[in-house]
Parts: sequence; C-alpha cells; structure tokens
Amino acid sequence: MSNVAGATTSREEEIAFLALEQVLGVDIKLADAGAGNKKPDGSWLYPDEPRRQGIVEVTSPPAASLMREWARAKKEGRPQIESGSIALRWNELAQVCAEMFAEEWAHENLDKLLAHPADERHLFLFSRGHTGGGHYFYRLSDSYADGSNERVDDLVLPHGISDVWFRGRAQRDIDQPLGSTELWLARFQTGLGWHRYVVRIEERQLPSPNPRIADDDVPAGWRLLKDRSIKPAES
Repeated sequence: MSNVAGATTSREEEIAFLALEQVLGVDIKLADAGAGNKKPDGSWLYPDEPRRQGIVEVTSPPAASLMREWARAKKEGRPQIESGSIALRWNELAQVCAEMFAEEWAHENLDKLLAHPADERHLFLFSRGHTGGGHYFYRLSDSYADGSNERVDDLVLPHGISDVWFRGRAQRDIDQPLGSTELWLARFQTGLGWHRYVVRIEERQLPSPNPRIADDDVPAGWRLLKDRSIKPAES
C-alpha cells in the first residue's frame, strides 16, 4: 500500500493491523513518516521486548481490471460478480505461493521490507477477488474441520523475511450486518512453519468501503477509527 504524511489507514490496512494486533498482542503505528511509498505500512514494538521491532507491508495481487468492472457494475446498478476459472492444484499451495512471490508486484513489496532495519519483517497478503489469489488464500487458512487433509508444504522465504500472512475467508454475523466479522488467517513463520487463526473484526473499527464499489450506509461519526499516527515523542 502507499502512505503519505498525515495519512490514515486504508480499509485493507486496518483489517490487517487489527488482525495482527489480536494475534501478536502489539500496538501498530503507521510507518509512513512522510516517505510516501518508500516505507512499509506499519511498525510496532513488543510490550515484553521493547527493543524488538516488527514491520509489515500490506498488499494484494494486482486486480485493476476487476476493480474497474465492480465500479462499472455499481454505477449501472448491476450485481458485482467475478468470472473466470481457477485451477484446483490440490496439494500444491506452497508452489502457488512460490510462483506468486516470484512476480514483480511481490518482489517490490518484499524488497521494501528488506530495505528497512527490523527484527521481524511481515508481509500481509489479501486478495481483491476469488480468482486473483483468494481461492488459494482461503484454502491456506482453512482449519479442515471436515476431516479433509490438504498437504501444505513449508515456504522458502527470502532471507530476512520472518512471516507471511494470508487473509482467508470471512464470515459476517448475519443477525448484525454492521456488527462483527470472523476472519480466518494463515501465517507462515520462518523456522516455525504454518499457523492458523480466527480473529473477530468489528465493522465500526474500519474505514468506509471504497465508495466506487460499495455504499456506506451508516450515520456520520458512527465509525471509531484508531489513531495510528506516530507522536513526536515516539519518533
């Protein structure tokens, strides 16, 4: 993602930050420092290890054409749908990830993380569409409670990258559409392998959806966003 001085988080960044905060027990700040797109999205220090710093970059596979189509569909009053086939690639999820990491967009984000000093460097991936990675991200984060057992091999990450996160499926409380959403996450941690989590995200904590593709039918002032700016004393 891209930050500028005085920026607030995007909706995707805030979802990632809230999820990481729940899992890691940290307080994440925007790491822009007026550096535009030259710095990672967020940074934190661990409460029990105040000298240990983590940084994170939040990004997704390119989906410009899908976003344009969704914007057109909203403007024309049509349902927002996604078409296209998805190769199953059963037991090949690690290979899918390796191919993804070899793409230019992934290299740019990994290089950004590696360019900055930190004890931990995290890449947080989400997908804007089912065919653009979402199908595989959902499977990575699945707990396989139905008894199926898809093999997911370990990943080989660039030296210096400690963690990669994949945002999987989400389940909104149908009784409270503007309430909370359960979000499934997969995390690969260098040296420790795969972990899976389920976190709860409150809609009220999130920025509005992209107005080009969704409406935000809530009262003014209803959203309560966390201040993630770095105060002068913390810089």
